Amino acid sequence: MIDHALEQRLHTLVDVFLEENAKVNLSAFRTPELCYEGNVLDSLPALEIEEIQKLKEGDALLDIGTGGGFPLLPLAICLPHVRFVGMDSTQKKLDAIGRIVTALELQNVELVCGRAEELGHDAAHRAQYAIVTGRAVAPLNVLLEFAAPFTKVNGHVIAWKSMHLQEELQESLRARSELHCHLTRTHRYSLSKDFGERQLLVFTKTSKTSAEYPRDIGIPKKHPLL
Repeated sequence: MIDHALEQRLHTLVDVFLEENAKVNLSAFRTPELCYEGNVLDSLPALEIEEIQKLKEGDALLDIGTGGGFPLLPLAICLPHVRFVGMDSTQKKLDAIGRIVTALELQNVELVCGRAEELGHDAAHRAQYAIVTGRAVAPLNVLLEFAAPFTKVNGHVIAWKSMHLQEELQESLRARSELHCHLTRTHRYSLSKDFGERQLLVFTKTSKTSAEYPRDIGIPKKHPLL
């Protein structure tokens, strides 16, 4: 799926990323090998998801809590026909990602600074995205409250998670019901033995999100839907 030219672009991403990471703390992976596997290769399994493969020219994908820009940047490199938006509440991190985007001459990436609890009520973003991704953002019940308002009806939320998830899945039942986000697919993948087996969870949003959600800043994490 990844040809030589794309692989070279992804290695260039790592080089540029590590230069920024030395100035702004974006990731704990500080060597090319660890960054490539722990950030880039951990992002790419999304390309194997049918819902990602069906994205058309002009479709938009939002990466919530994009942090250091993963999975945002690898996916944007591999899917130039898709519009990517990276959202984070820390402007310093977004400035660093912006410099990486400029260095790589990525034309399909936008960056937005703000909290999901506020931007989720903004008409410019609410229900505007075919897919919303979240990697290392929050437990499922919180992530879904952050992500569902941005997702179009019949769109999808994709969460990066470990294999040890039974309690988190159980605790997300109310959130899934109230936010009309139904687990429709799981995708397991393996990295090296140091990283192990992981999975992507794909949720399909089947109805409009209530205007009640997302709740005010801090409330989803302090009082998650249980």
